[in-house]
Amino acid sequence: MMKWLKRFLIAVLSLFALATLALYLIPLDTYVPQLESVATGKLHVSVKIGHLKAGLLPPHLLLQDIQVGEAAGIHLGTIKVVPDILALFAGQRVLRRIEVDEGSATLAQLQTLAALVQAEPAQANAVRIAEVQLHNMRLLIPQLALDPLQGTLEFGADGKLTRAWFALSEQKASVTLLPQPGGVVAVTVQAQSWPVPSLAGVILERLDAQGVLSSRRLDIRKFSLQARGLNAAGRVSLEWEPKWKAALKLDALRGEIGHLLAPNAGITLGGQVQATGRLEATGTNVAELMRNLKLDAQLQVLGASINIPARLLHPLQVDALTFHLSGTQSRYDFTDLSARLYGGILSGNGSADSATGEVSAELESSKIAIQPLLGAVNAEAALSGTLDGNARFSIATHDPAGFPGNMQLNGAFRVNEGELKKVDLAQAASHLANAENKGGSTRFNELSGLLSVDARGYHLRKLKVSSGVMSASGSLDVTPQQQLDGQLDTDMKGTASLISMPLAVSGTLRDPVLRPTRSAVAGATVGTALLGPGVGTALGIKAGNLVRRLFGNDDKKTDEKQDSTPKK
Repeated sequence: MMKWLKRFLIAVLSLFALATLALYLIPLDTYVPQLESVATGKLHVSVKIGHLKAGLLPPHLLLQDIQVGEAAGIHLGTIKVVPDILALFAGQRVLRRIEVDEGSATLAQLQTLAALVQAEPAQANAVRIAEVQLHNMRLLIPQLALDPLQGTLEFGADGKLTRAWFALSEQKASVTLLPQPGGVVAVTVQAQSWPVPSLAGVILERLDAQGVLSSRRLDIRKFSLQARGLNAAGRVSLEWEPKWKAALKLDALRGEIGHLLAPNAGITLGGQVQATGRLEATGTNVAELMRNLKLDAQLQVLGASINIPARLLHPLQVDALTFHLSGTQSRYDFTDLSARLYGGILSGNGSADSATGEVSAELESSKIAIQPLLGAVNAEAALSGTLDGNARFSIATHDPAGFPGNMQLNGAFRVNEGELKKVDLAQAASHLANAENKGGSTRFNELSGLLSVDARGYHLRKLKVSSGVMSASGSLDVTPQQQLDGQLDTDMKGTASLISMPLAVSGTLRDPVLRPTRSAVAGATVGTALLGPGVGTALGIKAGNLVRRLFGNDDKKTDEKQDSTPKK
């Protein structure tokens, strides 16, 4: 009995092996032209098949190297067709599963193919497909690099689609489609830890969205996402016929402002941002759609900080900031800007040019404490008080390390109730000796003037300083190396003998120097000799000052002459 059973099993295995070998030895490629003709007739486009094979476990046909359309059409690596054997015994023509592995197609090609399949009239004895599986498929979209696609399409007994599921990046992003009455499809989108295509470094931590899909339009009625420390919620609509249209309604956005902007190693931003707004675009294709994006949003930033490590000694702090942001990828405008910082208010409007990296603005300030602002740029800045003023400026953000040389600024300012440290104007104006005056401080009621900043440094014009006993006016230049060069004409109130004293400003921000101009000293000496001290001295200083104004800065010329004289 055992010998008989053993022989029977050997015989069955042998027949199975012969059948399997026969399937691979039979030249099935001879049926390829017939299959190509049938497929071409069904789809009304050219279909080419490289090879046709058969296999067991489960029984199936394998089509290789399939081309739908011309050379630039849809290309498929393999198609595995698995029939339902039990259904065949029941007289039904059912394909249990079709597996498509490796291939590529454009959106337009898929739309055309879907339209051809839907237009094909149903037949009573047609083959019914239960499931289609997709593996390693590439969807070709210009300027958008997508990972290989996988998916499943499930069909009911009537041949209609009941569920479709597609996924990217090892199922990190997926879309589920459920057909609904009325010819629409319910859409569910989910993503987790998904690197967003064409956005380097942006990982979508989580996305949940629900909407409805029709033949020409997709409406995401609700979405929520988390990415780069930001949380957003809103609605999206997308149309593709007769042309592409996209609209995003942002109901809420919250998170770190540093995550909202593109990474920049030269600038560090901090603070919490809140925003609402819209993003819209139109175009004839997806690439044009991306180029035509238009933004309109209202933003609020709390506890903001701005730092340029290469140039700022410490970050600039902003308590609260609100502004309206609008524009396209090439240019953004921010209007109705209002910021609370250092006890005061900053307001204005501006714009940012994406192509040149230039940011420009017109700003007004009111009662801003000036010392922490200047201290962020230079540790030697020794000016306190509250700042009122207005300015127009532009800065090249693509070169943050070049600050402040990469900035152009022109404006007027007034500093109230402050102190100018490291110099004592009253003391310097009271000494006629041609000696350097260093140290001390000057309290003032008001300091005003015009300020311009460029690659050559800071330039202050029409300077005016006033206090209880002294007033001064003049100009001052500060080079990028912090060298000082300027002149102040000082008046001492309540001093009968000394009416006015012009002072030359030199040295550095760290070590400023004040001394009477040479013309003032020479004039005082001559006036005193001719008319005596007091009135003669004052008239002599005036005369010397007049000569200086008529013939130029005698101190600077004398210094240059001395510098050019060969030393023994």
